[in-house]
Amino acid sequence: MTLRQRPIGLLMVLTILALGCAQAQADEESLRDSFAQQIADSSFVSEFSRAGDEMTFVGPDGQGGTAAWLVRIDTVLVEPNQFDEDRPFQGRITSEWVADGEVVEFLGNMTALPEEFLNRGLAQECWAYWIEAERHWDW
Repeated sequence: MTLRQRPIGLLMVLTILALGCAQAQADEESLRDSFAQQIADSSFVSEFSRAGDEMTFVGPDGQGGTAAWLVRIDTVLVEPNQFDEDRPFQGRITSEWVADGEVVEFLGNMTALPEEFLNRGLAQECWAYWIEAERHWDW
């Protein structure tokens, strides 16, 4: 190994160590990732794909069949939660849900999304809390 190769090799090792040691943080990006993972990890979802703030998958249609879904994140907000030290941040995501090309309407606290999604804490407007001890979002 020449002297020119050593700094590059050392830089690569340090970068790998830094990435491996990086802890999850309560920020907008981790909230987006957690929301997407909450959908992807659902046992009733297949063919999940994500491109930025858009996710596509096949899932229940709420009438006993399946639908081709598109979910598009509209807004993401992370703010301090001053009422619980164990959950120091709360996050809110608003999103548009489209089933087989039809927008699923959201009227305040009423939605026509299938129960399977709602039971996982997913909807057009949903909240999550940052669990500090485990360094992840809880839906």
